Amino acid sequence: MRSPAISAHLELLESLNVNQFKTNSLEVTQGDVFICRQGNNVDSHEFVEEAIAKGASAIIANRAMTLAIPVMVTESYYQSLALVKAFYRHPHLRLKHVGVTGTNGKTTVSDCLNQILNRSCRSAYIGTLGAKIADFDIPLDNTTPDGVTLLNLFNEMGKQRIDLNIMELSSHALSQDRAGFVSLQVGVITNIGQDHLDYHKTKDSYVQAKLQLIDRIRPQGTLVVNLNDPHADAAIERAAQRVNILTFAIENSQADLNATQIVSTLRGTCFDLVFKEERITVNSPMPFDYNVENVLAIVAVLISLGWTLKAAGNAIELLKTPDGRAQFIELSNGAIGLVDYAHNSDGLGSLLKNVRAHVRNRLIVVVGVTGDRIQQASAIGEICAQYADLLIFTSDNPMGAEQSELFRALTFSISNTPHFEISDRAEAIKLAKQLSEQGDLIVVCGKGNETFQYVNDGKGKKQRYMGDLAALQRTEEF
Repeated sequence: MRSPAISAHLELLESLNVNQFKTNSLEVTQGDVFICRQGNNVDSHEFVEEAIAKGASAIIANRAMTLAIPVMVTESYYQSLALVKAFYRHPHLRLKHVGVTGTNGKTTVSDCLNQILNRSCRSAYIGTLGAKIADFDIPLDNTTPDGVTLLNLFNEMGKQRIDLNIMELSSHALSQDRAGFVSLQVGVITNIGQDHLDYHKTKDSYVQAKLQLIDRIRPQGTLVVNLNDPHADAAIERAAQRVNILTFAIENSQADLNATQIVSTLRGTCFDLVFKEERITVNSPMPFDYNVENVLAIVAVLISLGWTLKAAGNAIELLKTPDGRAQFIELSNGAIGLVDYAHNSDGLGSLLKNVRAHVRNRLIVVVGVTGDRIQQASAIGEICAQYADLLIFTSDNPMGAEQSELFRALTFSISNTPHFEISDRAEAIKLAKQLSEQGDLIVVCGKGNETFQYVNDGKGKKQRYMGDLAALQRTEEF
């Protein structure tokens, strides 16, 4: 039974030609309904006039307001969210959902799953690369958007007859319960390292946020977990007797799905995939051991959805590496460029360790640290210095932090590795190209396919940036 207030609000919404619901006044367009929320730092009730000026047709608020357009008052943001669900007729319930979390690998696993599943059904993706629904690419500000934005996306998926939604679930989103109303058929934990301590404060809090994914899996759904991860036992214990568990690992016969006999090159990997008594050989177009783990996670999800091991292995061989993830380019001087999203200490360590084994001459690394990860900066600098022959430190979403402070933190533990500090990211990449020669490998880390920088405090404003791949591709006289 709906409350009289919700019924009245629904009747009003039905009388409007509602485009979408928005929680950010800057994103409001003609016909949108603006939803106000009292946050810890910002009260969006203060931006209703801006929303109206941009074309809002109505306001959903948590307090009475006298405005030139209709106002619907709810008790809380969560009641507002319930109103949106009712208006859209609960679009999330008409979809099957796969949720992917982990310190590293979320985007590769999710995007590749979407590539594969779109060949046999109609799937969609939500994550770091934005939202991909049918032929539409929709940019997003966060890996996992707020609940209202998710409902907008789920409603669009319904219009496009989507069957399955694959979404990345960040630690922020899990701890803030942004997608708490979404019941997962499959939940994936790729790995749990250490990240975002500016927000979570402690490693235990970060791990707890990741493990909350398990509580989002519906009864008799499936948890896919990396058995080689130190937190696998805690995840399995939390999931036991409520959901099915499918484990994967490299060179670990105790895992349900195991990869052995790995041969890796810069252009891909070949390995044996073992599931129960079945063994097949797979040629993956994605290089490096950590991508073998990502492939295992992908195959485990496919198996949990009813695929055979052979069908899953065949699908892996047709994959395209996601944009900005282990993306190679050959340079005119005989050097090779590699663009990758690795940006935290765990991801960078794994990437550079794998890359180092394939370098014919020198390894040149272009890297920065985001303003919210300054606590990791010294470790990041030290890790990069361990593997690189030459380091060029640059900007990577400073988010209001002084670049000089970020450089100071990055170089704190570096002694012998030659290095430069270039604030302009495109100029830093240009210098790497100028200093490179045949046989060198230039690894540009941190931004992947992103074509912007967050320069000011937080993520409120983006500054355009050409992108790492474009900077490597620039043809200039050196």
